[in-house]
Amino acid sequence: MDTRYEAHSFADPLFYDSPVRWGAPEEFAVVHQEPPSGWQRADRGIWVGLHPIGVELPDQGWKIHVSAGLANAERVLATVSEYCLRERVSFKFLRGLPVLQLQNAKYASRSASGKFCTLYPVDERQLEHCLTELGAALEGEQGPYILSDLRWQRGPLYLRYGAFVERWLRSEGGALELAFTDPEGTLVPDVRAPMFEVPSWAPVPDFLRPAIEGRKAARTGNLPYRIERALHFSNAGGIYLAEDQETGARVVLKEARPFAGLDQRGTDAPTRLHHECAMLELLAGVPQVPALLGRRTAWEHEFMVQEYVEGETLNSWLTHHYPLVHPDPAEDEIADYTAEALALLTQIEAGLAEIHARGVVFGDLHPHNLMVRPDRSVAFIDFELASRMDDFVQPALGAAGFAAPGLTGPQLDLHALAAIKLWFFLPLQQLLMLDPGKAADLAEAAARRFPLPADFVASIQAALTPVQDPPATATRASGAPASDKPASDKPASNKPASDKPAANRRTAPGITSTATERARLAALLSAPEPNWPALRDSIAAGIRASAAPERTDRLFPGDIAQFEVDALGLSYGAAGVLYALHVTGAGADPAHLRWLVEAERRRAPRAGLYTGSHGVAYTLDLLGEREAARELLDCLLSLPLGDQGDDLSDGLPGTVLTLLHFTDRTGEVALLDRAWEAADLLTERQRKSPPADSGPIGLHRGGAGQALAYLRLLQHTGDPQLLDLAEQALDRDLTRCVTAPDGSLQVQDGQRLLPYLEQGSTGIGLVLEELLSQRPDSPLARSAAPIHRSAEAEFVIQPNLFNGRAGLILYLDRLRHARPDAGIDELIDRHRKSLAWHLIPYQHQLAFPGEQLLRLSMDLATGSAGVLLALGAALADTAGLPMTSSLPIPDRLSPPGQLSPPTRLPMSGSHRVDPAARLAR
Repeated sequence: MDTRYEAHSFADPLFYDSPVRWGAPEEFAVVHQEPPSGWQRADRGIWVGLHPIGVELPDQGWKIHVSAGLANAERVLATVSEYCLRERVSFKFLRGLPVLQLQNAKYASRSASGKFCTLYPVDERQLEHCLTELGAALEGEQGPYILSDLRWQRGPLYLRYGAFVERWLRSEGGALELAFTDPEGTLVPDVRAPMFEVPSWAPVPDFLRPAIEGRKAARTGNLPYRIERALHFSNAGGIYLAEDQETGARVVLKEARPFAGLDQRGTDAPTRLHHECAMLELLAGVPQVPALLGRRTAWEHEFMVQEYVEGETLNSWLTHHYPLVHPDPAEDEIADYTAEALALLTQIEAGLAEIHARGVVFGDLHPHNLMVRPDRSVAFIDFELASRMDDFVQPALGAAGFAAPGLTGPQLDLHALAAIKLWFFLPLQQLLMLDPGKAADLAEAAARRFPLPADFVASIQAALTPVQDPPATATRASGAPASDKPASDKPASNKPASDKPAANRRTAPGITSTATERARLAALLSAPEPNWPALRDSIAAGIRASAAPERTDRLFPGDIAQFEVDALGLSYGAAGVLYALHVTGAGADPAHLRWLVEAERRRAPRAGLYTGSHGVAYTLDLLGEREAARELLDCLLSLPLGDQGDDLSDGLPGTVLTLLHFTDRTGEVALLDRAWEAADLLTERQRKSPPADSGPIGLHRGGAGQALAYLRLLQHTGDPQLLDLAEQALDRDLTRCVTAPDGSLQVQDGQRLLPYLEQGSTGIGLVLEELLSQRPDSPLARSAAPIHRSAEAEFVIQPNLFNGRAGLILYLDRLRHARPDAGIDELIDRHRKSLAWHLIPYQHQLAFPGEQLLRLSMDLATGSAGVLLALGAALADTAGLPMTSSLPIPDRLSPPGQLSPPTRLPMSGSHRVDPAARLAR
């Protein structure tokens, strides 16, 4: 899973929210003090920055990071603050212990781990003084090793050469990257990887050279093993497949980094590693448990040496065998899978019984901690959360949907075993974090699809379903720590948010789940003849109930990208929600529209159709705020086109679409001119950069989005070159798709195949269908049927628009309009009914979980607004994605007097035509 979602799951049991809000009650006292005279303050997210007025920082240079642990952080901060204020050195620091704990958690970013304070010396002289003087003041203080940096002597100071001010460049694929300049003044990426590297051209002070040479000479200590490859990395350390150089046997090395990889109690990786070794000693000889072969220390890290278990994780096994991810699996395939899954379950139960017989609770039973050997036998791995039955300690980590913090002893494992039983047949365990009552519904759905034993569903329901339905409540609560890694204890900090994490509660406040309520809402989705007005009104009511107009950072709860990318735009922000409510006929609250206008005016306009201000301007115009929309558009017209990327989400294609919309609205030739200019620049970039085998692909980031812009410009002008360019852009994406064994055409992303709308094959297919309506004999037509097949899978892990089932519905609806087919209607109907698997009753209304299924979301990309949009298009023929509806290709432009020919030259290439001919009336 994407581990960033854990940090955003603590502040609210229902919605993703900023870690800053969660950590606010335990911020350091200095956070709430006015800056000293002669200093100015700049806060950014989890960081507080202080800068001496009158001191000019260079754009880049050697920065100093200070590491600290939970026990000494306040003392370290006091020392750093006193020194920097006295010496007038710019610095920043984390706001409090909770965010420091998150920075050093097991699944935190390895490149950011350990960074507690950052100092910005203005020159080499100040750099040396900081290292020597502050280093002496902090002697003896300890903290996590900062993997991206060079350590200064043996203390908590680290260095790297990098940017002091935030600057960005566009990668070849159009993505924004942090940057600094090389000696020629060219922007180059400022890579922040979990390893220390110095740019070859960077100035290296003489006093740093011994430390750099010493690091180069460092080795892995006394480990008598040859590392073959890394099996897994976390902030706790790596897990490596290695060869014993004495015996030739393959072993597994598990690394533990001191002060890093913290759990919710603040326990670090080496402490858990020692505990795991003790548990393996207790279980020595159990066939399902790998043998402990020893312990080693190399440099400052500790290692456990363990027997290598050949095979794949149970999670990987399901990925390769689960039949419902393929179109139309045969009944014998379903039966064979069921038999294999039940056989594996028998082995898991037997292994768990052996572990319990030794007096040990496994404590962390889930599919990633089970291995399936080539002979189909099962092994248990990762015993760091195991516990003796007679001295049971509640695990402080755990996997969403499998952990049960309210249970103790063997019952904890039996609960996880029941969750695995359900997971084998309908792997949506994360939903149980939001609504434990969903276990009964999912078990019944699994029994309807798989030939399961008569008592199988009852055993799951008995173990996973609350004894009685929790009382429905309309109260919305927040502030209790809860995440995909729940613990029974509070985090190591003393945050007075709640006595127990939200995962301990039967149902989070605001989730109005009873069997009756779920059945009523499921009927809205799964009725043979859907009641569109009732569906629309319920989803819209749930969205409105979640609104928080008193907040200035976001209006509707949505994805974590609200806090990292954009909280106003179409994808994750208020604009997307209001757009969906408007086009489906649900209506947008005028107060919410006013909130969007005011929020956009408070920030500097930023380019972007889906993650920026172009999408906001479009939405405001569509919803009647014409004056505010035009004011925003005028600001956007001043932004240089050359600074924009090549993608639909926040680059030139989205700018073209926005300008064409306002051209239609106003008839202003200057806007069409600007659209042509943006399209010309996009084309020139594509001509200079040959297609790559890697990089962005799909509707939002790749060629499909570019093709959409060309097709819309074609529909405004009739220029045939644009059809050629659209075809070329689509071809770049399609040549990088792969044909799966089931005949579907999908985008390959590492080990995953993606059929989805945002970066998968159906997003490409959405634009392909439009191209084929203008050029039916295109050779790209051969991809249409395989893409169609990719939208037929019965099981989809997420319900959302961009990367889930709602997006498949929207694509199939477009296909139905392009090529009417009764079979497509049946597919849409099946997808509609299957949305009931994901529904969560929120305030007695339909709501849906966002990315990772850990929290509800209301946004367009990942939440209820996107589901509403797709259902409206499929059931009521309402609008789909902004500016994707087909338009007729004109024989000529609007009558004279409304539009004049653009003055720019046409597209680059061999088919150049005269501008007058291009737009001849």
